Parts: sequence; structure tokens; C-alpha cells
Amino acid sequence: MRRYIFSMLLMMVVLPMMAQSARDFIRMGNKAYREKQYDKAETMYLKSIAKGPSFEAYYNLGNAYVMQMKDSTAFENYKKADSIGTNDPMRKARNFHNMGNIWYAQGMAASRQQGGNAVAAFQNAINYYKSSLRCNPEDDETRYNLAMAQHQLKKNQDQQQNGGGGNDDKNKDKQDQDKQQQQKQDQQKQDQQKKDEEKQQQQQQPQPAQKKDDMSDQVAEQLLNSAQQDEKGVQQKVNKNQNNKRRSLEKDW
Repeated sequence: MRRYIFSMLLMMVVLPMMAQSARDFIRMGNKAYREKQYDKAETMYLKSIAKGPSFEAYYNLGNAYVMQMKDSTAFENYKKADSIGTNDPMRKARNFHNMGNIWYAQGMAASRQQGGNAVAAFQNAINYYKSSLRCNPEDDETRYNLAMAQHQLKKNQDQQQNGGGGNDDKNKDKQDQDKQQQQKQDQQKQDQQKKDEEKQQQQQQPQPAQKKDDMSDQVAEQLLNSAQQDEKGVQQKVNKNQNNKRRSLEKDW
């Protein structure tokens, strides 16, 4: 009896799962993906593939891996989706677009590392972006990414041709800027020192005697009054002498 009950319970759990189709698992995976449960979405997509591999299942699984920072695994699933193929050019374009994004990210990481092969990564990104545009020529996002990948490719190629001297060039520019700044500060210091010396020399020079024309009106008036008083005194003395002389002459007469 117990064995019979256990078997019934097992069938109640297993049969619904067996009845679920590959499409059902994709729907459950999509729901988990929208809820940002990427590990659960991964599980559902894998179950869908186990039921029956499809372009959509591999493509969605690749997206779930990207959200979990598993780019290499994501790229492999995008490749499997491409190998299965689809009649929808828009989905095919998005698949190539995502593959290009993975290579672009690898190129950026390689460009920041010593000895990284950024050129090859950006070239691969360009190829996948072009494949995407062949499927959907109106995709502005892919067109923009393609332009960025081409720019980064040329930039890294130029650095390789110059012996990878990107950091050396930056250091040299920094040294030149520091040198120019120091020269500017030295020149300003010399100019200020020259001004201080000229000011000090001017202070040490004897002040010229005050010219007559420079006298204030008050001083000039005082000197004029003094001169007039002296003149009156002299005139009075002259007159007195003359009077005395006249009186003496009259007396003698």
C-alpha cells in the first residue's frame, strides 16, 4: 500500500515535468530572466535544450550567461544558435550583434593589459558587427558599435607600429607639461625680483630739491610778505636818513 502511494506521488511530480515542452521551459526561463533570476533562467533554458535544441533556447541561454559575467560560455551558445539558424533576420542580427559585443569587451580588456592582443579582438568584433548589419542594415546601435570597434582597432594598430609606446608618450607629455610649468614659475619669480630691485633703487636715490615753482602758495605768500616788510623797513631808514640830512643842511644854512 505504501509503495503504491509513493509511486502515485512520484508520478504526480514527474508527469507534469515530462509533459512540459521545450517551449514551456523557454517561457519559464524568460520569466526568470525578466525577474533578474539569471541562474534560474539558465536552468530553464538548459532544460529546453535537453527537450529539443533550438536557436531561441541557445540565444537566450547566451544572454543569461552574459548577465552572469560568463562571456566565453555565452559566446559558445551564440555560436550554437547560429549553427542551428533561424528564418528571422532580426533575431539573427541580434545574435551577431551580441557576439560582436563580447569581442569588443575582450578588446578593451586586452588594450589595458600589457601584451594583450587587442587588435585581433577588435577585428573579430568588426566582423560580427558587419554580419549583423547584413541581416539588419537599419540597426543604428550596431552601426555605432562598428564605428567604435574600427576606431579602437586603428588606435591599437598605431600603438603597435610605434612600438607600444602609448604609456611612454603619456609620460613624456606629462614631463613636458611639468617642465613648461616650472619655466613659467621661474620667469614669474625673476620678473617679481626685478621689480623689487627697481623699487628698492628708487627708494635709495636722493630726493631732488624742491624747485621754486613747486613751492606752495602759502609759503610763497609768506616769503612775499617778509620781503615787503624788509622793503618797508629799508625805505623807512632811507627816508629817515634823508630827513636827518635835510634837517642838518637847513641847520647849517
